[in-house]
Amino acid sequence: MWIDFSEKKILTSSFFFKIKNKEEYFWKKTIFSFLKNWYDNKPILSLTSGTTGTPKIISLRKEYMCERAIKTVEFLKLKKKGIRGLLCLSPNFIATKMFLIRAIIFKWKIYCVPPSSNPLKNIKEYFDITSMVPIQVFFSLKNLKNIKIVLIGGSSISNFLEKQLQNISTICYSTYGMTETSGHIAIKKINGSNKSIFYKSFQDVFLSTDNRNCLGIFSPCCMDSFLQTNDIVHMVSKNTFTWIGRYDNIINSGGIKIIPELVEKEISLFIPCEKRFFISSIPDKILGEKVILVIEGPPIPLHIPDTIFHGKKKFYKPKNIFFIPHFTDNLLDKFKRKEIIQKLIQT
Repeated sequence: MWIDFSEKKILTSSFFFKIKNKEEYFWKKTIFSFLKNWYDNKPILSLTSGTTGTPKIISLRKEYMCERAIKTVEFLKLKKKGIRGLLCLSPNFIATKMFLIRAIIFKWKIYCVPPSSNPLKNIKEYFDITSMVPIQVFFSLKNLKNIKIVLIGGSSISNFLEKQLQNISTICYSTYGMTETSGHIAIKKINGSNKSIFYKSFQDVFLSTDNRNCLGIFSPCCMDSFLQTNDIVHMVSKNTFTWIGRYDNIINSGGIKIIPELVEKEISLFIPCEKRFFISSIPDKILGEKVILVIEGPPIPLHIPDTIFHGKKKFYKPKNIFFIPHFTDNLLDKFKRKEIIQKLIQT
């Protein structure tokens, strides 16, 4: 489905023509509903946040969302006429809503496809920009040459995938942001020339850290108030940082504090890239919490060499490995670690 935002009238019933199934109906309806809400005369847009925790309703000013969208497009140098975008994420994601807002402001022509793990399958068009989650990038590696710029967000990028991206011409950025910030407020180029290991915030964004080393964010032109996150970071300068993990995921095993995301980075090369997995913990009589590895799908042979758990990293080694049939109904959805572990403990 093409939407040409350079045309004056786009909100027509054509959104619902040639609908093949229920999923396609709800996908198109969600896009249509967002656009309808965007074009009304109300200054505030209500969105759902908390995809990995307790959902909550967030109210965002449309003028702030516009400012955020403009700054991203200016950074990517996509202000020229005739930009073609591919929209392939769930319409419920903040990334999708911000993608649509950029298209509206700069009159892009975008091609919308139902969310899937391999969105470029059977597509031979060339696009200037798209936004994807890492698993979509992985399954699209052979066809990414047809995209000029890919914004990658939603979850961390594995070492394996990042290495694969060094061999393609597509410009790939890892993005940092959330609903409360109207999408990403920092960006990191992960391949090609001038690639970086640090996220760099946009010029209007002010960063800080609290006593937990968790990131605080404020932008006078795009936010009403200061936002304190639970994202543990290492500040390199006042506007650059590395993302380490989530404070609410920290494991205390025998008095040793372990950040799961660091362990996941270590073992990612030894787990098939198409498999979703995470490090967590379950109660233990001796350690208090013991480290476990949870993998989505049926059991598979797995060998993680002991050599990566040398020195202080010996505490990182999972004591058990669990295989869960499905984390979520949709491969692209963010999964909730704590809910999965709770069900695991109860079984």
